Amino acid sequence: MGNKISSADQSNADDRGVHSEFVYRYETTKKLKLSYMMLKKNVATAVMTMEITPQHLRDVGTGYSNVCACLKHGGSGGANSRIQGRAEGRDQAPTSRSRVDRELADESYQGFQTFCEAMDDIKTGVCVTCRTAIHERITVELDRMVLTAERVLKQGRKTMRSMARLTKVARQVSRRERSAVSQGKDLSSSKSYAKAVKRRDAKESLYKTELEAFDQLYENVMVGSQEFCSSTTDIFLDCIVGYYREIVTTIDVSDTPQCSRLRSRFRSREREVVLHQASDARFCEMPAGHKDGSKSSPSTVPLKWD
Repeated sequence: MGNKISSADQSNADDRGVHSEFVYRYETTKKLKLSYMMLKKNVATAVMTMEITPQHLRDVGTGYSNVCACLKHGGSGGANSRIQGRAEGRDQAPTSRSRVDRELADESYQGFQTFCEAMDDIKTGVCVTCRTAIHERITVELDRMVLTAERVLKQGRKTMRSMARLTKVARQVSRRERSAVSQGKDLSSSKSYAKAVKRRDAKESLYKTELEAFDQLYENVMVGSQEFCSSTTDIFLDCIVGYYREIVTTIDVSDTPQCSRLRSRFRSREREVVLHQASDARFCEMPAGHKDGSKSSPSTVPLKWD
């Protein structure tokens, strides 16, 4: 009888180890599902930021365009002031700045208009291409991985219930065995004990079946998760980096005169290196034309001049 109890104790210890591993894997799967849901949300935020970037840049370009329009059409009034000063017998102090360069103002105005149009082209062209690629090749896969993790959790809940039923029956058998040992009784001829042991063994068999199914699903979702990370990381980086490089390239090739003094002020050796690297970017096709007739917000509509 003593050997039988010792064997049962060892079996219980082994079962506790199996139970602990199962619970650990189940909790890990819950964290995995949550991680996928958070990743999906963060990818969506990154895409949204990507989509609004051209509009924000266009708004800035419109603001500069309006300032240049004021310089272009405003008039200096300097000559009238000097004539009036001479008539009154007063000497005019020399101005600290030269007069407004209307040619530069007009050139700058046209340049910023081109810049705004280029941002519209990016928004309706490469932005849509990048967003579609991320949705089809990443977001869809994220949804699939969330569902896969949920299937593992569903099986885990079934296994958890089976484990609870086994634990309950096993404890009843264990208590009866310990009670028999303390009282010096022999349970080998007890029909109720044999029935309890049979019920425990049946619960254990069912639990092992459920646990095996859970372990298989768990291994599959872990392998699938590694494959997901390996395949989609490069896709995401290629899309995002290529998209922002396209913005830099589009700004550089905006249709402004080559002799533009405004452009020459912004050129640098570092920028030339970036643009050279961008020439191999995936999304460096020419910006698409307007397809949806989108317009800027009322606060950024260029000023109208008669």
